[in-house]
Amino acid sequence: MTSVPPPADAAFPQVIREVVEAHPDPEPVLRTILDDRSLRSRVRFAALYALLLRLRREERHAEYGGIVRDYEGKFGAEPYFQTFRAIVARTRGDLASLRSSVEYSRQAVEALPDVPAVVHQLAAFWVEYLERLEEAAPANDLDQIERQVDRAITLTQGRVAHYYETKGRVLALRGEFEAARAAVGQAVELEHRTSRDYLRRLTQYQATRVRVDLMQERSRWARAHGRFRTELAEFKAQQLQLLGLLAAVVAFIATASNIASQSKGTDAIRLMLVASGAIGIVFGTFSLVNNSSIRRVAAAILLGGALVGAGMFVPSSWMS
Repeated sequence: MTSVPPPADAAFPQVIREVVEAHPDPEPVLRTILDDRSLRSRVRFAALYALLLRLRREERHAEYGGIVRDYEGKFGAEPYFQTFRAIVARTRGDLASLRSSVEYSRQAVEALPDVPAVVHQLAAFWVEYLERLEEAAPANDLDQIERQVDRAITLTQGRVAHYYETKGRVLALRGEFEAARAAVGQAVELEHRTSRDYLRRLTQYQATRVRVDLMQERSRWARAHGRFRTELAEFKAQQLQLLGLLAAVVAFIATASNIASQSKGTDAIRLMLVASGAIGIVFGTFSLVNNSSIRRVAAAILLGGALVGAGMFVPSSWMS
């Protein structure tokens, strides 16, 4: 651990990972170094980082949180300690804790802006928080996350596979599902087959692919549901219009019948012809609004016009 660069060095996390990878069971040695108060603080902190990395990989969350609490008094001022606090908050699982993990990660980035692992952690926890929200993710948040991911990829020259998986998750939240699948595929291609984390990472990538598929199906369903709601609202409006029209027609017929009953025979016939023709024209026009066949609508309007014309212009002698 004495050869590990200082925590302020951007290469610090990667060197720690290489040290952990090089030993099949580094945990006893790391605990011994961490407990040895005669060693320099920098060496002990490197051992703490490596031990926590080991516990996190094995998902031993309770032990992880206990060690963070035990050494907060000694190393709490270290900028990296904010990343430990963020991980502890994230493992609680609820939305409030996820939000706290994002804030801790943001503070770590402010202190270590050029460390790709720290920059990526902010993006990963932030996108996880947005994935848990029921409403659509804010576009501004997605822009910021994508910038963080791209920066982490740039700082590592695109060599870290799981950064691309995070990129894919951001793209999926944007609705760019094909690009998201391509990013996850790139993560699968870049992941080192000899890495101790290979199978765990591969499982993670496959889970992300399934999530992207589900998000796409949910998006399709939401669009279809939106169209259905729009069509249903339009249909309800049309039915209300039809009911209003029917009420007006009934009132018109009743009024025309009442007037016709008080008129002479020829005048009554004229009035009923005009009323019938007007009703035909009204219903024909309404059918046109409802996208009925043009031929049927035209026939109804012509017939209605003929009846109106017959009532108004045909000589009385023809009706006798």
